[in-house]
Amino acid sequence: MDSVDDQLVLLAGWIDEAAQAGTSFAANRSLNSRIPIAEQRGVVSEEDLEDAARKATAWAFAYHVQVMENGGKWRIQIVPYIEYPDGSSTPPRVADVPDFYVAVWSQLSEMVSSNFGKARLHHLLFERKVGNARNHATRAAQGYLDVSREWDKWLDKEEALNAALRLARAVGQKDLASRIASEMLSLADQAILDDEETSGVVLRLIGPLCGESSPPQGLGSTIDAAVRAYVSPFIRDELISFKLRRATTLEERQYLQAEHVQIWLDAAASETGLRKAGHLKKALQSALETGQSSLIDRAAAALQEIRNEDLGLISFVSSGTVSREQFQEMMAPVVDAADWRDALIQFAFAYGPAVGPIEKTREAAEEYARTSIIENMATVEIFGSDGLPRFSPKTDEEKMEMRLARQEAFVLQAMAPLLAHLLHKVAEVHGVPSEGDLSEFFSRGPLASQELASSIARCFIRFWAGDPEGATFTIAPKIETLARNLVLSLDAGVYRLQRQEKPGQYPGLGSLLSTLRERGLRVVPQMIFGSPRVWGRPLCGPPVYPVRARLCMRAMPSMA
Repeated sequence: MDSVDDQLVLLAGWIDEAAQAGTSFAANRSLNSRIPIAEQRGVVSEEDLEDAARKATAWAFAYHVQVMENGGKWRIQIVPYIEYPDGSSTPPRVADVPDFYVAVWSQLSEMVSSNFGKARLHHLLFERKVGNARNHATRAAQGYLDVSREWDKWLDKEEALNAALRLARAVGQKDLASRIASEMLSLADQAILDDEETSGVVLRLIGPLCGESSPPQGLGSTIDAAVRAYVSPFIRDELISFKLRRATTLEERQYLQAEHVQIWLDAAASETGLRKAGHLKKALQSALETGQSSLIDRAAAALQEIRNEDLGLISFVSSGTVSREQFQEMMAPVVDAADWRDALIQFAFAYGPAVGPIEKTREAAEEYARTSIIENMATVEIFGSDGLPRFSPKTDEEKMEMRLARQEAFVLQAMAPLLAHLLHKVAEVHGVPSEGDLSEFFSRGPLASQELASSIARCFIRFWAGDPEGATFTIAPKIETLARNLVLSLDAGVYRLQRQEKPGQYPGLGSLLSTLRERGLRVVPQMIFGSPRVWGRPLCGPPVYPVRARLCMRAMPSMA
């Protein structure tokens, strides 16, 4: 080419040629064949004007246009198709594009004849606030409206109309916006009747229209037609949500809320296993959002009928062995103790936290997160032994906490039988102490009263007498009592006055432990026996050497 003007004429021709492709994908593919993607990285010096014009053209059609809802309001934005960890992108963000490149867009916007070209170029100029920005937005909106009639694909039509509506609304072009909204509703009606799977297009057309202060006439009928046309509970759920947004009376809202819940109850009736449980959980979630007790009771009753065997889950069992020599070595601190008192102290401290050091737990959890690709992609749901859903992590913090808890539970499954055997060994080798001697031993610490120490002593005797379940059940509240006594000794205010039907009370163990962590707790016992120290102060039992331990209260090992 002899001049930049000739180059611009050529580029405008390429854009108009691409517009004939019939779909946005094919149009962009046509442009990429003219200006390869490899040329799009980096900024060409303005001294090489022809190459800079090529790159500016490639950039213009490489951006992605996104229409999304944020805080109940619909927004449109132009974003690069690749963003790198260092903050750079290809193409550069519109605000960072050199002025010469923007000048190329401006010149091309007046040279192209296709709606495809006019819509994108004027949109970019509006985004960059070049010249009469309102005029650029209007011309871009009109271009998107016109090109929506030219594209062959439903998705291309929907995306163009959504972009057009947002731009028209952005600059207060009410008449144009009304025409676009009517076109969107008409397209939704056509898509509902089409044999293809067009539910996604329909939802993306109806959603923004429901957000309009004056939606086009007939929107309600279109939503009703979509509800009848689509059987998927996920699609129908979203459609009912759209209707709820438009409800104007309490009676109408309550009717739609009941319909919302019924969608998932009906869907669950035709499913089995985890899908059935998931649908019933969704029904209960929807009912809870309404606050209607009748809906909550109906959904909860349906979910409660699920049993563990109904889920179709598979159990995996594995086992490990410890050599006799290793086992005897592990028993040595308890077996070789001078008496039962020394044996209990050794039991508390010689074996460390039952779940291992927190550093090792975190390291194992992070390694699992790095290697388990499928789990990172999938939604994790934890079910109880009764087959009912308990917890599903949402945030990254919750996911890591779940991995830590699961890693600790895994280690506890291996350690609990050994610890139970060790505790039995105390009585087997040194005899079962009397309740009075045990009470005196546990009451030496400043946090255990004589009454509490006696209760703890009976728990140990119950264990040694062959009732591990009873011992575990009765000792659990004693652990909470010790934690509460420690909080009180720190003058931390945790008592809660009566609220409605809830009587005045101290918070539960989880809240108490959080308070202790806030107060700088660093050394906590693995279990309550023995004489662990917190800041040099024993919780119970005689003074002993300080031992580094850590809090492990997520799950108590079974002593069975």
